[in-house]
Amino acid sequence: MNSLKFGSLFILLIFFLISSCESGNFSKTPINQFEGTWELKGRDIFNKIQVKISIDENDKVFGEVVKLNDNKYVQLFLSKGDPWVTSITRSSNYEFKLSEKKIAAPLFAQYENSTTKTWNVVFKNKNCFGISEGKSPDKSSIEYCRVDKR
Repeated sequence: MNSLKFGSLFILLIFFLISSCESGNFSKTPINQFEGTWELKGRDIFNKIQVKISIDENDKVFGEVVKLNDNKYVQLFLSKGDPWVTSITRSSNYEFKLSEKKIAAPLFAQYENSTTKTWNVVFKNKNCFGISEGKSPDKSSIEYCRVDKR
């Protein structure tokens, strides 16, 4: 009788786990979903900067600055056309790693410091993705939001 109760509880637990999972996380997010012009949000110094992300014929992803904000450091160290996103790689079906070039990267390079920062990425919806250093980019207030699909 105890094995029957255990079996029933085990089946109920499996059913609960399967039904509580978000099925959207199991589908594969296409890399071309990153294509377009994105506005940065959630980091005061970078708010309202726009970056155009493109994919070349070899599936290499890159992004360049297309609009600056009014921050004095941004104005000093960035220009339109500067590289911003240096790579995007897949971590799982729906998770990615995005590398950004640091502001004042040439200055960091002079002192042999890292010139890029890598973030964990998850799409919150088709027009917004969250980035974070930790495990929950979908809950991050730091994000890229699409302003143009081209």
